[in-house]
Amino acid sequence: MSLFNRKYIAPPSSPIISNTTRIRSASLATNSAYGRGFFEPGAYSIALKRCENGHDLAQQLADMFDERAQIELAYANQLRHWSYKWRNELSKSQEYGTNKKVWDQLATTGEPMAYVHSTLSASLSESLIPNLRQWRKEHYERYLLHYKKTKEFERDFLDAQKSWNKLLDKISECKSMYYSACKASKLASEAENKSIYYLACKSSKLVDDAESKSSGEQRKKLADKVDTARREIIFTRTKYQQAINEAREQRPNYESTMKTIFERTQAFEKRRLDFFKETYDEYAKILEIATIDNSILKTMNANFKASLLVHDSLQDLLWWDQNYGTQTNSRWPEYEEYID
Repeated sequence: MSLFNRKYIAPPSSPIISNTTRIRSASLATNSAYGRGFFEPGAYSIALKRCENGHDLAQQLADMFDERAQIELAYANQLRHWSYKWRNELSKSQEYGTNKKVWDQLATTGEPMAYVHSTLSASLSESLIPNLRQWRKEHYERYLLHYKKTKEFERDFLDAQKSWNKLLDKISECKSMYYSACKASKLASEAENKSIYYLACKSSKLVDDAESKSSGEQRKKLADKVDTARREIIFTRTKYQQAINEAREQRPNYESTMKTIFERTQAFEKRRLDFFKETYDEYAKILEIATIDNSILKTMNANFKASLLVHDSLQDLLWWDQNYGTQTNSRWPEYEEYID
């Protein structure tokens, strides 16, 4: 049975254990995943799981960018279709003048916008996503059903805990033997006390020599059992305390080894986080180029604003008046002589 699966019994306060040690022990006992300290047997698995998760998270990020690229491409195609459709509709409409020119320019903006979004899609598909997947492939090399780096960390953690786990098993065994000795001593003392009480009750009665001799022998046996049980308590308690002291002696070296391996997992995870940060920065640059610093968008905006400058409602009304309104040449009724 594992030492950490047993019911916890608070040890007596000891000047050997400093307040700092108690604080550190309390903080280490709050592992969010298991409710156990990292140095407890097998609790390092959360660090291995984080390494495994790094591959899946890189895949998720690549999938997210891929979905964005598909959205951008689909939107670009829709913009082109939208621009073509409405320029064609406008050419067949009854709109006229400068208002028609501005409207046509508005519909034309779909083309450069489509180019911008298709370029953004291409940047994601041809640069960002392949780089992300290549990085994942290089850093998460497969080893059978697991990743090579994860197996390496797991092997080192197992080696680091091998002797420590043996010591914990030894402590658990010594503790169990000590507790059993305490229980046996208690039972022996209770049996002896019952025997003394029984003999006291019969002291007022006449008993023959044989019965008296038998009772004396039984009492001696019980006393011997009590004495043996007490010696067993001393022996097992000493073994238990020696095992605890051995753990205290080995703890610094064990902690140091575990921390060294843990820091390697931290460094491995840091490389992932740093690469993700670089990926985010690259994505920000792609968006900036596609929007803020895009010359095509600037030209599109300039052309559209220029078309707005020529928009003149009065001129359009005048043109309409001249071509379809009161200023057109109307045929007025006149007298026409009959010609044979």
